[in-house]
Amino acid sequence: MRCLSIRSIICLTAAFLSPVLARSHGQSPHYQPRPYKIDVSPAFIDEIRFKAAHYHPTVGISAPAWFDGPPTADISQIAKYIASDYDWFAFQEAVNTNFSHYTITIPAVGSSYPHDLDLHFIHQKSEREDAIPIILLHGWPSTSLEWEKIIRPLANPQDSSKPAFHVVAPDLPGYGFSPAPISPLGAPEYAAVCASLMQQLGYEKYALYSTDLGFVVAVYMIDQFEERILNHVTDYYLVPPNATDLERLTRNQTTAEESRYISSLSEFRANFSAYSSVHATFPLSVAYALNDSPVGFLAWMWQLDYLVRDSSVPYSVEELVSQAMTLFVPGVYGNIRSYKELLGTIFSERKASGVRTSVTQWGYPKPTYPVVTSLNFVPRDWVERSANLTFFRRHESGGHFPAYTRPETWLEDIWDIFAFAAE
Repeated sequence: MRCLSIRSIICLTAAFLSPVLARSHGQSPHYQPRPYKIDVSPAFIDEIRFKAAHYHPTVGISAPAWFDGPPTADISQIAKYIASDYDWFAFQEAVNTNFSHYTITIPAVGSSYPHDLDLHFIHQKSEREDAIPIILLHGWPSTSLEWEKIIRPLANPQDSSKPAFHVVAPDLPGYGFSPAPISPLGAPEYAAVCASLMQQLGYEKYALYSTDLGFVVAVYMIDQFEERILNHVTDYYLVPPNATDLERLTRNQTTAEESRYISSLSEFRANFSAYSSVHATFPLSVAYALNDSPVGFLAWMWQLDYLVRDSSVPYSVEELVSQAMTLFVPGVYGNIRSYKELLGTIFSERKASGVRTSVTQWGYPKPTYPVVTSLNFVPRDWVERSANLTFFRRHESGGHFPAYTRPETWLEDIWDIFAFAAE
């Protein structure tokens, strides 16, 4: 079992190995997309079930639910579910069937990362000749499957008057089914990888959608490849308060909206962001523990997911486990480590851009933690400091994963944005 575990963690599926083996036999990959099938080793899934069945429960204390983390009783029940009932292979088959999967070799993106990099992505082409290419960039704890509810209607909307898109949804390096980088990959290199993907697919100009850490990648794409970006759409345009804002706050000169936003952001960073600090400082240290326990990793991921998800939308245990598995199966070090290169840019000031920018904001109608109430509601004039803002819309629900929790509303926003842009 130990031998199988190590082998499974190092090289999870035969599909991961195929590009490497092709090059070792002298065959040139030509950097062309190759059809991809998710095919995780049954032995590895058996080991996950075994570990879940032998999960060592934590003794809780008398405290409110979620006071220190996910409730111990809930985690024990989820461990039993993984061990006995969860069907990875049904999930894997559904994902393989629902979307067109590919892997591609991205050539070395510069002297700071002088290696080729394999990347998994979904490429759902529209049947429409007027379709707009768009790349969707996720963050943590997500993968390309954050977009699973909107990919098909985005590519081929039932209403032919709506804009259609050629959808490209990559797993960022180290996430989902994209192998992790073999040396540090900085934010400019993440951006170059995604831009190279679109260029290799033949898309010289395209729209860009970002959320969470994907927002950082998008900012660098705009900085390096501005002429290629038709429109940057994001649900996560975070703007930290500058020195003037903080001075106005101390003098009670900020608006009520500004004060709520500053308070929410400050409290989140002070009391709710320990996970990101760990990821950004010593990710390997925590990865040893998280890689060894599927239940432990799910609990670690769930704390953040529960904090930022719209709790008014039902979310099943099966969905939660599937989300955790897509990050756990390839090994978590590759994805949590991305914070080390990407996190700092989220909280730094950015230079102004001329790229058309569309911002949607999504609230929390039933927040589990009051800290998130205004966390997504950056004042519009703050966004305009650095963005060529051409569309702005605020929703009272949707949380941090609106494409998953409110897909119909998310789609209407996208269609409105590009109808608006065409006028």
